[in-house]
Amino acid sequence: MQEEIERQTVALVFKAGKLTGETLADAMGRALNRGLSFHKAEKEAHGKMSLSELVEKGNKTEKLEFSEENLKAFHKTAMKYNLDYAVHKEAEGNLNKYYVFFQAKDTAVIESAFKEFVSNNEKQKESVQKKLKEKEEIVKKRKEKEMERAKERNKERVR
Repeated sequence: MQEEIERQTVALVFKAGKLTGETLADAMGRALNRGLSFHKAEKEAHGKMSLSELVEKGNKTEKLEFSEENLKAFHKTAMKYNLDYAVHKEAEGNLNKYYVFFQAKDTAVIESAFKEFVSNNEKQKESVQKKLKEKEEIVKKRKEKEMERAKERNKERVR
């Protein structure tokens, strides 16, 4: 019982000319705010971080190669799955290669996140391809109409 009371006891030391309920409440509020901000600072960073921060966590890292467009789309999926990852850019001539490093312990989560990312990307590609085909058909129809109009004009000029 005594240990339980000791865990719940907080020592609060402050200087006051006159101790009133208001000054005590103010001091306790400040102490509470400091304690809360201290706990917020202790939380580990999640999501995108530098490669050195990821390595500091002490786990083995794995890497995947991404293009720049896919990297932006992957960020949304990674945030959804609360993944810790780091991006490293390597320039090779005119092309840039992006490597995404993640902790090896997260391989199962990465696998499911990557599957979702790939399925979302395929859906986007399909919709873009459909739109492109529709636009091509519209352009073909316009060209056909223009050709017909040109033929009609030529027939009228010949007459």
